[in-house]
Amino acid sequence: MSAVNRAAVETILRQYTDPYLNQDPVTAGCVRSIDIQGAQVSVQLELGYAADLFKNGWAHVLKTAIENLDGVSSATVAISSVISAHKAQSQIPGLANVKNIVAVASG
Repeated sequence: MSAVNRAAVETILRQYTDPYLNQDPVTAGCVRSIDIQGAQVSVQLELGYAADLFKNGWAHVLKTAIENLDGVSSATVAISSVISAHKAQSQIPGLANVKNIVAVASG
């Protein structure tokens, strides 16, 4: 049984494409941490959009793939979403206590 390293975990993560970003989580910059303690691996991903509908399923798939690495006895994958507010145009004042505005049109 060989020791697992960060590069091996990143290689596994690169094999899976984020369904909305159309990139793997490493390339998309979603990996917040990879913690390796002996044969236990913990990965934290942070997505910039609401992912509640699929994040548990995706975390399970990634966990299983990481646990299949030689040298890994157990893995945890946590996926969180952080939606940051965008800056308004400099000449237009922002609305107080409003993070984001979504425009909807029809017709």
